[in-house]
Amino acid sequence: MASDQTPLIIAGPPGSGKSHWIQEYAKAQKKQLLTCSCRKDRTLREGRQKLHIWGRRRERTVLWLEGADDLTPEAQAFLRRILETHSADVQFILECRDPGKLQEPIRSRCHIQRIKPPTRAALEDWVRSRYASLDVPALFEYLHPDEYSYRRIQQCIYLQIEDRETWVRIVQKRREERKAAEDLKSDRVPAYQAAAFHPGSLLLTVLEKRPDLLGAYGECLELAGSSWAFLSHALSSQNTMAAL
Repeated sequence: MASDQTPLIIAGPPGSGKSHWIQEYAKAQKKQLLTCSCRKDRTLREGRQKLHIWGRRRERTVLWLEGADDLTPEAQAFLRRILETHSADVQFILECRDPGKLQEPIRSRCHIQRIKPPTRAALEDWVRSRYASLDVPALFEYLHPDEYSYRRIQQCIYLQIEDRETWVRIVQKRREERKAAEDLKSDRVPAYQAAAFHPGSLLLTVLEKRPDLLGAYGECLELAGSSWAFLSHALSSQNTMAAL
């Protein structure tokens, strides 16, 4: 972890542990942690006076700007001036999903720390350290590897503890989806829909076999196209290729 007062950009996908990293960093540096939500105040209309005051603090402080990449260009220009004039006792941390959305003069004043999505081992350690009696294997029976995130696993933990009936139902549904994915057929798509399967879960299997379809699937998502229609098309295409 960095130990000087240089502003930091903490970047990573949702649920990758950015918030946890920042909280642990503030503890390790023995600094007070103050938070400003930029996602709720993209123009900093409400937060400018607060940042002016916090930026002049004489106590050792981490000032966490949550969702800094959502700030408008005007708000980023204001932030750049704050970064040039803040107290030496205050360290700014700009948490974001895409640092490329931050203006270059801001990025050039910061160190960038990228947070990768957690591994299964890291998530298991995290869960076991907090929930001794939890059914950890069931969590990973439900989650696909591309769903591994602290946010997603906390949602599953909540259901397992607070709404057991729903948890049992969705785990069973995921088992049925995985069984169906072992032998997908285009003419069975209406049956998959009737069973309330998630098309994205079924498409994972198809895309693993047909990575050439990834680009087309991305375009489908961008255009808000039907995942079910894409699945049917992909399976028909797959069956045609197998017959050749």
